Amino acid sequence: KVMVIGVADFAVQHAGFVNDCIPVSSWVYTENKDHGFYDYAIARDILAFFIDYIGSYAYQKLANVQSKTMFGGMENAGAIFYAEHTVNGQRTEERLIAHEIVHQWFGNMATEKSFAHFWLSEGFATYLTHIYLETKYGTDSLNKRMQEDREQVISFVKSAKRPVVDSTPDYMRLLNANSYQKGGWILHMLRRQLGDSVFHKSIREYYSAYAGKNADTKDLQQIVEKVAGKNLETFFRQWLHTPVNPKLEIAWKYSPAEKKVIITVDQLQQSVPFVFPLEIDLMADNKKTETRTLQITKQSETFHIPVSNNLKSIFPDPNTSLLFEARVIKMN
Repeated sequence: KVMVIGVADFAVQHAGFVNDCIPVSSWVYTENKDHGFYDYAIARDILAFFIDYIGSYAYQKLANVQSKTMFGGMENAGAIFYAEHTVNGQRTEERLIAHEIVHQWFGNMATEKSFAHFWLSEGFATYLTHIYLETKYGTDSLNKRMQEDREQVISFVKSAKRPVVDSTPDYMRLLNANSYQKGGWILHMLRRQLGDSVFHKSIREYYSAYAGKNADTKDLQQIVEKVAGKNLETFFRQWLHTPVNPKLEIAWKYSPAEKKVIITVDQLQQSVPFVFPLEIDLMADNKKTETRTLQITKQSETFHIPVSNNLKSIFPDPNTSLLFEARVIKMN
């Protein structure tokens, strides 16, 4: 997929073996030797994590190289190039290093059939990096990163209403929030809706089926449907082929006489209605009483939910599970 040549006066360190057979090395400019060896050594543990999570590593080595790349990193098979500034002695680029290592599987070994399906490289690298960091730092850190990614997607869509599967001939335009952050969000929503075990098995099955081959979005869909045992046509169509995201107005009121909350959800985006589960926290005196999941299928829907406490507020998507923007209105 990518071929480059880098020539410099390198300092080289063998950082160790993964699974007793895959050598991992660091190649940095001689003047950055001490900082660079420290910064890049984390690649060994990251590589081990993804071998365990995705499947066996396809190449005979992994070299991590300080370079003049115009990007933060470039995922050359077995010899990843990183920008010069990634060396600082503080290991601030763990996320970037993980992202480029994921590409050894998704992008390099399992490659999209055309650039229209670029998200199969960048969305996978984005989200599987989040999974690695979640495993290391906790679910709260994952939710924070997903919230940041959601804001980037919402901002991007406001200026460029294009679908994730994008047939533009200007390939550089695909280096955008659709391919990276929205691609990651699509995988995140799959994981939330199917569960961790089904999602994880789907990732492994997809890689096993297409390692050393080319795939497109439909190929991924068929693998996930087979593993999950359900039809996911609506999910893939709306999230990957629709150029907008759900924009919701959520209006609610509490009826003390009936001891129920009435919630109306309106979809305001210019598209056919999305279909998705929407979690709502019901709050009494600023304390959560319960979480309800509303199955949204129409442009406008009203739900009547019995509650036992005097409801003070509601909070949508408490577990950061949905790519959307919303306005919440309390009705009198």
